Amino acid sequence: MNEKLFCIIALFCWGLSIGQSTNLANKPFKTSYIKLPSQPVLDDSRRTYTTNSKYIFLRGFSKVNSGATLDITLDYQGISAGEYEIQRELIEKKDDNGTITSSYYLYRILVDYNSNATIQISNSLTAEAVEKSFSENNTLRSNTFSTAEEAKKYYYNNNSTIKKRYRSEQWVRIIRRIRNYLNSTYGYIPSESNNETFLIVSSKKHPEYSTHQKAYEELKNIFDRMYYKAPISALFLRAQPIIASFDKIAQNYTSTKRKERKLRHASYSNISKIYYFFDNPGKAREYALKMITNDFNASEGRAWLKKADLLQEKFEINQTSSRHFDIFTEDLTNLTETPFDDETTVEEIEKPEDHIIAYLITAANDTIAAQITKPAITEIGYQVALQVQDENGAVRTTPFDAENSKTLALGNGDIYTTVTFKEATNGKTTPKFVKIIHKSDQISLFLYDNKELILKTPESEIGTSTLSSEFIFDLRKKLVKYAGECVNLAERASKNEFKNTQDSLLQFCKALSACQE
Repeated sequence: MNEKLFCIIALFCWGLSIGQSTNLANKPFKTSYIKLPSQPVLDDSRRTYTTNSKYIFLRGFSKVNSGATLDITLDYQGISAGEYEIQRELIEKKDDNGTITSSYYLYRILVDYNSNATIQISNSLTAEAVEKSFSENNTLRSNTFSTAEEAKKYYYNNNSTIKKRYRSEQWVRIIRRIRNYLNSTYGYIPSESNNETFLIVSSKKHPEYSTHQKAYEELKNIFDRMYYKAPISALFLRAQPIIASFDKIAQNYTSTKRKERKLRHASYSNISKIYYFFDNPGKAREYALKMITNDFNASEGRAWLKKADLLQEKFEINQTSSRHFDIFTEDLTNLTETPFDDETTVEEIEKPEDHIIAYLITAANDTIAAQITKPAITEIGYQVALQVQDENGAVRTTPFDAENSKTLALGNGDIYTTVTFKEATNGKTTPKFVKIIHKSDQISLFLYDNKELILKTPESEIGTSTLSSEFIFDLRKKLVKYAGECVNLAERASKNEFKNTQDSLLQFCKALSACQE
């Protein structure tokens, strides 16, 4: 074949290949490291604390009876109830012409319940004393009654039980918040998660498909072997050729066309994450800046730039360059007494080893019986980490992807399903595990990551986050659209009756489901 003709054909084929669709998939990988504190005790031999409560613990510290660096005193003030209020709601029935044919009132009880606690922290190294207050509240909204007297009777007959239940729930939430505050400020918390992702080419005809797939499999293998207690230098050596491979791809695609910017973005994003989780914030920052200047998804670049800067700041505060080291946590006190023994439900406070039953239904309709730790519940997202017994009786922690699953049912009564939606915090449109709050043939409400509410109708394959811009800026308009032919509900929504909160959106969904039954 003529050499000139061969070059022309080769260039033509190359042009066709890069013109192929550049679809990227978010492929998960495991991370493992120590979360560093914001106010560390640098000398590990001085990491000791005393406390008056057995429900307080610091990771990476020893609990002692006296002479500690940190003395933590918890003062729980209990729960208080406000004055009850009777709320009256007018119910009107209309005929097909919109004429009111009858009306009546329904009554419900509203009561505020509030719990308060204070912790005092004395630091013998710095001679500083800190006091921080915590509060939790609930508002009782009873079921409706046909008369005000019936509503009062319900409250008087059940006030003690209701107060005890809220006291229990609020006590547990306060202790969780206190623990989170103390450990983020002073403690060394092991963090293991399956919710991070690499951007990998998923278009089989793309010329970089094979390179990306091989790189991901090797990276997944590397990160699966990462453990917060162990050194990472040997693992990082294995990752260097993959970094070089992604870098080479970015250098080979230099056009300003969107498809090539997208491919470069994937390279920069993957490299930045590799460096970040291998404790190199400087290099992570360098590639985050490349993401920004590449101008494909600059917001992701800015997010990782911020993460890299925060990590560098944590390294400087902690006078270290690593988040991978052994920590030692022990209790030398045999503390069994607590000033809150009258709180009969404090057993609800989680311990790290607590487990509950879980059942997972896969996309192939297989049912897997397993257990899940309570900390793992907070990590449910793209994956769920379940403890599964193998055929030899050994229990192993196994991650299950949302995209390969249907339903996850937990022993505490929570049920999760998989829904595809665009996550507000990072813009990823992928299947994720979400907790079912309300489900009907008209509309469903889900909760993702304990902070993001998702609405989905049966007609749509993709859910919508209520943290998206259209909900944040014009909730009224969105809810009117969801209400559709339910005229009364649409009118209520148009008057801004509903708020962008779980309780309010749940009321909306229940009303819509009832309207169209």
